[in-house]
Amino acid sequence: MSENIRRQMQAGPVLGDGGYLIELERRGYVASGSRREKVGTGKGSGQFTPEVAIEQPEALRQLHREFMRAGSQALQALTFFGTREKLNRAGYGAQTESINAAAVKLAKEIAGDEALVAGSVSRTQLIEREGIGALEKAKDHIAEQIRLLKDAGVDFLILETFFHLAEMRVALECAAKSGLPSVATMSFRPLITECSDGKSPAECARVMTDLGAVAVGANCEQEPSRMLPLLRAMRAGTALPLAAQPSAFHTTDACQCFTRLPQFPDDLETIQVSRTEFFDFGRAARNEGIGYIGGCCGCNAAYILALADGLAAAAAPNSHAT
Repeated sequence: MSENIRRQMQAGPVLGDGGYLIELERRGYVASGSRREKVGTGKGSGQFTPEVAIEQPEALRQLHREFMRAGSQALQALTFFGTREKLNRAGYGAQTESINAAAVKLAKEIAGDEALVAGSVSRTQLIEREGIGALEKAKDHIAEQIRLLKDAGVDFLILETFFHLAEMRVALECAAKSGLPSVATMSFRPLITECSDGKSPAECARVMTDLGAVAVGANCEQEPSRMLPLLRAMRAGTALPLAAQPSAFHTTDACQCFTRLPQFPDDLETIQVSRTEFFDFGRAARNEGIGYIGGCCGCNAAYILALADGLAAAAAPNSHAT
């Protein structure tokens, strides 16, 4: 079934799902970490981790169901920040195997034969915490998690929210060894002009393409209207389908990433984006060469439904999507 992600993108944009950890935090199942550390420093106990997969599985099932009802064709297993090192800092290191396995099992249960299941693999945070010298250590943790996800039976991988292209390189090399197809998305901050190790969007796209990704793009940090020019810049470095999972929070010209705004994490409702922006983004997706489209932080099922409606509007006769 893993080849289906390639075939489906050839037929048109594949609709993914939305953001899990912030939505589950809003529902009371996941801690943001804001009471334990200065969020964004990467020095505390690891906020927004996926232990809900073993502690409150019905809450995760329900969120998967909501995304399926909204039209998702691919569900992500809740394995974001599921590496052993990150889970260690949150007190769940000994449950690394069980959290990853349970998250995949729950996603597959809800997806059935109606949707693909992706394993989410994110940056480790080791590079931010310890510097580029921690890259080999990060590689070990990423490789371990990918092995766990493959053993659990995911159809493909989504490598997402990598700030450093160097760490994305490592993740793609580990993914290639696993044989699983990978959708690869970088996150850019504080501005969309370069990633954290100074590479342009086009250079990031070129490198990810050369390393075997089946789609490349961006996720999180920016709302659709600000992510669109970023994706257009990435197009200069690849002929692959683009992948886009924007957040649902407004950013500013001075700070083009919501996680560095003062509203993160406890006042996010004050910068929430309208669903209309996601409808417009979905409507433009095909013309922009977006092969995989979903949402990230702040995107509940209503936003995914807006994307689905936008995709449908673009496909309708006499549509003039731009």
